[in-house]
Amino acid sequence: MTLAYRMHTKADEPALIKLWSEYGGWDQVDAAAWAHRLLETPVGPAKIVLATNAETGEIVGQFAFIPSLVSVGGREVPAVRPFAPIMARTGRDVVLTANPLEHPVVAMQMYAVKALREKGFELMYSVPDPQWAMFCRLFPNPQRHVGSFPLWSRPLPLPAPFPLEAGYTAGPLTPKGERVDRLWKAASKLYGCLVVRDSRGLPWKIGSGDCTVLGIEKGGELVGLVASRAKGDGQWLVCDLLAAGGDGALRATLAAVTNLADAQARAAGPDRPITKVGILATRLLEPAARELGYSRDDYEFPLLVQTLGPDIKREDVAPERWYVSAND
Repeated sequence: MTLAYRMHTKADEPALIKLWSEYGGWDQVDAAAWAHRLLETPVGPAKIVLATNAETGEIVGQFAFIPSLVSVGGREVPAVRPFAPIMARTGRDVVLTANPLEHPVVAMQMYAVKALREKGFELMYSVPDPQWAMFCRLFPNPQRHVGSFPLWSRPLPLPAPFPLEAGYTAGPLTPKGERVDRLWKAASKLYGCLVVRDSRGLPWKIGSGDCTVLGIEKGGELVGLVASRAKGDGQWLVCDLLAAGGDGALRATLAAVTNLADAQARAAGPDRPITKVGILATRLLEPAARELGYSRDDYEFPLLVQTLGPDIKREDVAPERWYVSAND
């Protein structure tokens, strides 16, 4: 089969929903669920590249690129996050090729890069499967970084909950509003690069319903926010963490979510135990994590970053400048 590539149109959407449900390997979706994930994002609909049978026009593959905003040195940059490449069984006979660069998923991404540049996007980033990161390391690209961040974890249950330092309190939080936006402005200054997490994007980013969100206050001001959830492999996973500073506020926020994980572990039944709490650890997070008894686990979260626009220098988006979460 010879494949052709193009961007999706509205008329393609019923076929794409069917392709997702049959071959995605995640879940069955209806039109509303598919639209929420791919079309109703805070920064507009996803840009979706299709692989089609060149003779019949049948759609045999899709690769979505979710629009996003990334703060790079304080400037909000239009970006995309690759998401959910899918190939139908009828298109998989072209996957086994001697040249990995001819893989349909690679071809769809290469097609997307050109189209996204023309649409004004400046950056592409993802926290992909480690095998995809390994593949990218085999084929260096002068416009791409391949980095990684370690998973740090702490066994549960705790001997006793961590006391928060004087003046700090923690409680449930709805992740939107002016207080969240003020916290975002403070937290974003701690890193050179990070996905924008203010009222525009954070509710959608963690709004699937399975995250618990805590707010940490001091003196009536919101100084920390953390979203976390059960991972399903005996782990309580910290997904997004914002703190107004890299010292007391950060430690209080991490302590609060560790206490939450401890409470969840104690309440979990024997059929779904929670034995540890984990967090993707940046350099800024490591001192507080170490103080709270976390240590490096045996997993690395890859980070792929590719510049698309001419206004971003490659060194400006190097992995060591990023805040990345397990939710990215």
